[in-house]
Amino acid sequence: MDIPETFLSALKQEEISVSPDQLEKLSAYVERMLEVNRHLNLTAVRDWDSAWIRHIFDSLLLLKDLKQDEGQQALDLGSGGGLPGIPLAICRPDMRWMLVDSVGKKARFLEETAAELDLQNVAVSSARAEILGKDDAFREQFHVVCARAVARLPVLLEYVAPLCRLKGHVLAMKGEQAPVELKEARRAIEVLGLRLQEERPQPGGGILLRFRKQKPCPGRYPRKVGIPLQQPL
Repeated sequence: MDIPETFLSALKQEEISVSPDQLEKLSAYVERMLEVNRHLNLTAVRDWDSAWIRHIFDSLLLLKDLKQDEGQQALDLGSGGGLPGIPLAICRPDMRWMLVDSVGKKARFLEETAAELDLQNVAVSSARAEILGKDDAFREQFHVVCARAVARLPVLLEYVAPLCRLKGHVLAMKGEQAPVELKEARRAIEVLGLRLQEERPQPGGGILLRFRKQKPCPGRYPRKVGIPLQQPL
């Protein structure tokens, strides 16, 4: 395995432990993602070393936000090429992971990748978040809901909050506009029963916003498909 030294050093600096078997699966995942990316737009990152830092390291920074409790379920919304869900599923095989992407080709990539890597703790859905949030099999079922570069915060929170269980956490991986988006999302945070717990700059760039689900979402949320984007809270 040709694992970039910059990636290994970054893990050491953040005190993130990854086993040799997990590194092997992460390597196979990066190789497959970059290969498929030649004909399917999964990521703007094209080279091996950058993928490890900008995608894998960035994803694994969320490990410190995942509790060690048994039987946890997590959902990665807008997973795309599998980020951050697949790296986290590799390093937390004790957790059940649902990867969601409404683009059929990307959902198929996720299914094929999970099968190739033998990730038995991963399931995939291509349903829209507005549909899943109204389905009793998914609504308020997940201990952790994470999302990376999906939508502006007022829209994103209406997608994810209904899926997060009471006292669970929403992990929103945002860019430099996070403070502006937080101001835009004040009403959404209150209406959807969330509380901002942490606004944490990430070593690899960007800002992680961690929310706790304080109370159940009102039944009218999420609204019908397309409405959250057209009329943000």
